[in-house]
Amino acid sequence: ERIRLFAISKLNWIKKHQANFNKQVRQPESEFLTGESHYYLGNRYLLNVFRKDRGQCVKVRNKNNIDLFVRNIDSFDNRKRVFNDWYRSEMKSLLPELIEKWEPIIGVNVLEWGVKRMKTRWGSCNVKAKRIWLNLEMIKKPMELIEYVVVHELIHLIERGHGKRFYKLMDSYYPDWKRCKKELNRLPL
Repeated sequence: ERIRLFAISKLNWIKKHQANFNKQVRQPESEFLTGESHYYLGNRYLLNVFRKDRGQCVKVRNKNNIDLFVRNIDSFDNRKRVFNDWYRSEMKSLLPELIEKWEPIIGVNVLEWGVKRMKTRWGSCNVKAKRIWLNLEMIKKPMELIEYVVVHELIHLIERGHGKRFYKLMDSYYPDWKRCKKELNRLPL
């Protein structure tokens, strides 16, 4: 009964956030075919798919094109796997530098970090394990937004929740965080 009453008391907040989530622009499901648009570090690229007998990979050709080289051009699963493996590799190459930059500034120490696909969060933090996770989808966003999420998760190592102290720390370490948060939530999912 207490839980039901609590949920009812938060109904307006829940409905507001559901409406915001439902209004958010979403990218159509990718088929990883030539001519599709794909995002990388905030920039939109046209995808070109090529058959290659060895060395499946993804290469940013120029500021407009990304090339996907695969053995089996007809396999959606193969195209998707190679592209997402590239996204994951790119994200994993960016994170150490960002974490190393911000750890001494904030005065925290991350013991473990990772990248995984998340449906409803841009990042997460396990305070006890001193571990942070970033959503794989972040690799599609501009670098400043990736940095914002890293700082956000590092701040959780000091303050678990999203209370006044948390936001005061965000203001102190990353004064532009409100604009970044707004921009991140405005961009397509």
